[in-house]
Amino acid sequence: MKKEKNRVCVYAVVVDASDIYYMKSIEKYMCTMKLIDDTINSTQTLIGKPSFVSVSFFSRNKAEIPRISRIGTIIRIHRGDGRPFKGSFQLNCDTGIKGAWVLFDSVTGYIPLAHTGRSYTFIENDKKRLKIIREFGQRFLATEGLNECAITNSSAEEIDMVAILLKRKEKNKIYDQITVFDGENFFKIKIPKLRYSYIGIQDVIRIRGLSENGLAVNDYTSIMKVDNEYSSAAELLEKLEKAKKVKALRDKLELLIPISKKSRLLSEVIDKKKEIITLKNLLKQDVNAIEGNKYRVNVNILEFGPKNPKDWIIHITPELRQRYGLADTIKCYYKLQMFAKDFNNIEDRDVYRLYLCSIDGKGKEFFPNSAESDLLTLKRIYKLLTKAWFHLDLMVETVVSGGEVLLFVVDTKLII
Repeated sequence: MKKEKNRVCVYAVVVDASDIYYMKSIEKYMCTMKLIDDTINSTQTLIGKPSFVSVSFFSRNKAEIPRISRIGTIIRIHRGDGRPFKGSFQLNCDTGIKGAWVLFDSVTGYIPLAHTGRSYTFIENDKKRLKIIREFGQRFLATEGLNECAITNSSAEEIDMVAILLKRKEKNKIYDQITVFDGENFFKIKIPKLRYSYIGIQDVIRIRGLSENGLAVNDYTSIMKVDNEYSSAAELLEKLEKAKKVKALRDKLELLIPISKKSRLLSEVIDKKKEIITLKNLLKQDVNAIEGNKYRVNVNILEFGPKNPKDWIIHITPELRQRYGLADTIKCYYKLQMFAKDFNNIEDRDVYRLYLCSIDGKGKEFFPNSAESDLLTLKRIYKLLTKAWFHLDLMVETVVSGGEVLLFVVDTKLII
């Protein structure tokens, strides 16, 4: 920890965080976090030293408060205000009073996930410190559970949990309902639709600050991803394997996650001569070199839209028919987008967007031939697409728009 007059500069690992909420009493947005580093961590509780440092962030601008989506995220706090608090140490970071912060990925990269202000300083010493704190964080969280980090809330009216996200269902235009399993019980929780858009099916998550009565989220309830390599996730996944052997639990789990580790194929490419490429390697290539090329990929679908299969079918209007020169025999086409993870690269945590639009013939084989009369089949496809044990073998064509590479599904057929 580096001191700058009465201010503190620090790199640390985030092991707990609230969401952003508004405090009427001070007329500012805020959030709280618990941080550890190689000098302050839970192993010190044995000798009576604090196991973490609490930090509160303040700002009148909500965009200047950090939102943590993943346990283990690295934060750099610049010009924080350190002070004694209840026999321990409290750190405040008010962006309106010189405070600043930068968020980095827990594993790799020097480009920040987010930061305050238009720019930030980052010199060679920062790279060295970031590397050290990352190595500490990965090592620590791989061996220590989140409960051992002393991050459980003290309120008797709230609960925290580490769970696996099994299902995400749209309730209305404002809320979604998620189904989670903590290794022993299933819970259904209603969440604001856009607030936790970064969590996906099969993610291990830590939910902080649920109302125990009705399991409702509060303004400050946060949901953060937990990497499978961390001990808390490993412990949960071990409970999950044991639960599969209990018939009452197995019957429920079978509807949501694979009982066997063998994944089943839902679609396959027509031309199987193409070698499979990972999405990350595909997008690493030069933009101009890959435009218009076709690549074979394997993916798990996390989410897709529109949510109603009926809305996948776009009926041809006279204007569309004239614009695209479509024959009178073509009555409709398909249009949807999918959010996917790479099936062949489990270490890749990125989510990729895929498009399917069959108006020009691309991807038309993916669906049944008779779109108008086969809505029941589309509904069946809807149910299968996000099942954890299905994956898709796809051919995608690259289209460059505004310097961004878009991936369109082509030459692929369902095999159900």
